[in-house]
Amino acid sequence: MASTPGVFDFALRRTPMQRHNLPALEYHLAHGCNLSCQQCSHYSDHHLPGAMPTIEQADADYQKWSHRLKPTRFALLGGEPLLNPAILGHIKLARQHWDSDLMVVTNGFFLHRFPGLPKVLVETNCRLEVSQHGTHDEYVKRFREVKHLVWRWRQQFPGIRIKIRQSHRGWMRQYKVANGKPMPFASRPNAAFKVCMQKTCTQLYEGKLWKCPALAYFAKLESKLRLQDFPQWQLFRDYQACSECATDEELQTFIETKSIPQCSLCPSNRTAFSHPNPLQRSALQ
Repeated sequence: MASTPGVFDFALRRTPMQRHNLPALEYHLAHGCNLSCQQCSHYSDHHLPGAMPTIEQADADYQKWSHRLKPTRFALLGGEPLLNPAILGHIKLARQHWDSDLMVVTNGFFLHRFPGLPKVLVETNCRLEVSQHGTHDEYVKRFREVKHLVWRWRQQFPGIRIKIRQSHRGWMRQYKVANGKPMPFASRPNAAFKVCMQKTCTQLYEGKLWKCPALAYFAKLESKLRLQDFPQWQLFRDYQACSECATDEELQTFIETKSIPQCSLCPSNRTAFSHPNPLQRSALQ
């Protein structure tokens, strides 16, 4: 890493070691979020605790894996990644490590805080994906301001890549709710994996690889909502992430394995869910 944080030459770090292909790898720049989209697969609506990774921490995480993995897509997200004040440096660092299709996924409400972001996106060939999370009148009015800013950036910065995701379409339940607590489903693992929308969303968290966000951040959810006394979640507690000590064979097995026992705690049907106004917190549904 460059001696001065935030200064990079974008020269990808390469080694002669064979790298394992995988569809996507995702990295949280923040666990919290300014929105409250119920049934978020990253549990971000619960405003999970946890410090945002620094440039140095992210660099250490990437060094463990960038010489072994070749993800088709590498995404910086959260939570809301623009809550991290070092977002510009994180984008540059990610490009230094990963020759993947690089993207930042955001709800867009803090884009105005980073006037230097468009230039960095162009320089690093990083795509900006802005997610629309609802159709509530109050939210749509606020999100219209986000779209106007995006349109200006498209005009002002030739070559910038920006996509607006209709994330509220196809939104589905991640868990059931009983007595105000999130509770798991009882599904057949293969059936749940078949309909899973996170099946290719490998998470890089705490220096380890996790099969999906629901598993990666469950411990934070459990701590926040005091789920320790609910045995229904035991399979999630038992999950072991893939560590940097894994052999090439173990790593390839991790990548190729489809359904696992933990999938049984997820839904086997894509049950549509229209969450309330994401600008406001409300009782869990």
